[in-house]
Amino acid sequence: MGLQSRKQQRVKAMKRAAIIMRAVLAALIFPACGAAQTLATLYAFSGENGDGAGPYAGLVYSANGTLYGATAYGGVFNSGTVFALTPPVSGSAWTETVLHSFGGGADGSYPFGGLVAGPDGILYGATNYGGASGMGIVYELAPPVTPGGAWTETILHNFGGIDGAYPYASLALAASGTLYGTTELGGASGNGTVFELVPPSGSGEPWTETVLYNFSGGSDGYSPYAVPTIGATGALYGTTVAGGSSDKGTVFKLTPPGTGGGAWKETVLHNFNGSDGGFPYAGVVFGANGAIYGTTAGSVNAGNGSAFELSPPSGNGWTETVLHKFSGNADGGAPHGVQSLGPGGTLYGTTFGGGTGKRFNGSGLIYQLTPPSGSGSWIESVLYVFQGGNDGASPNAALVPGATGVFYGTTLGGGAFGQGTVFAFTP
Repeated sequence: MGLQSRKQQRVKAMKRAAIIMRAVLAALIFPACGAAQTLATLYAFSGENGDGAGPYAGLVYSANGTLYGATAYGGVFNSGTVFALTPPVSGSAWTETVLHSFGGGADGSYPFGGLVAGPDGILYGATNYGGASGMGIVYELAPPVTPGGAWTETILHNFGGIDGAYPYASLALAASGTLYGTTELGGASGNGTVFELVPPSGSGEPWTETVLYNFSGGSDGYSPYAVPTIGATGALYGTTVAGGSSDKGTVFKLTPPGTGGGAWKETVLHNFNGSDGGFPYAGVVFGANGAIYGTTAGSVNAGNGSAFELSPPSGNGWTETVLHKFSGNADGGAPHGVQSLGPGGTLYGTTFGGGTGKRFNGSGLIYQLTPPSGSGSWIESVLYVFQGGNDGASPNAALVPGATGVFYGTTLGGGAFGQGTVFAFTP
């Protein structure tokens, strides 16, 4: 089966999973599960008149409080947008501005992944489709020179298949300015890649893409859906949604070559087998003492996913501990977004489904995982349950910490127009 056919099947599946309902207008602030916890809907996407729809990814929080993000659909050409949300002044509402509408052709379409911001205010991202070969692009959006002017999109790379195809995730930005990312398909075996984009040495020159690793589709994993995490020594850590010894996904490490040059080396740190989770769509985050934390979206308890920890080796391999097995009921199910690390090693995250919301399989929730004080178990606490109405439904991405302990996030569905929301949550 060709890359285009495989991709079309996946897109159809994602669209079926993203069926979202329209809801009546309600109050913009909802009580959570505790008296001090609140969720405020900052913006509801309409998908009309050039507005975006369906934010799959999370947000970028800037120093002045502005939020930046992308919607996979909507916009002038229904091929997705990049937007900014400006905080209110004197009690007014947040203001959304569409910075760019993707045209569905050469400039890209369907940005499922989110954004990463450079120190100069430039935003970087990838689209899953479009570009010169229709297999996706990496782009930058530069802020206007004059306030109020238009943002400028520049295509940094067009994927053509052998160099990767259909990037699903966001990008990781190194201190050097190099961008790292993944493609779910393409590469030497058609099973996905990890790539880097090195900025030019001179103004106006092209960026240089290099495929750091081609997944074979076997024991090394395949189809990485998540952005890689840059480790302290420059190594990249990530997940594949499938492959590995049980074909239920892996956690991997890519080690850069030494001073003598050579190829990057992949090491599989963990193979999921179903009983400990499977099919990790999210990336990983580092905690204290080098531990890695992440989630899986399937297997365990009828396919509802898990939260896990990987402890670094003291002699042998990495040690996995399942922190929580989601039941798909009141405690949530199918976490898709990377977790956020809070004070004391507490983990915060979202689940795409489950909870006690009004939709058929629940509308998802926000949870907290608290580490034990001694040798006990981690404790999951449900902080907020989405009802599928104006408060949103099916959060698909990570929570992004802002100022004063507030988290910001997106929901793929729900909201006043049924096209997704941006929210603020105070634990």
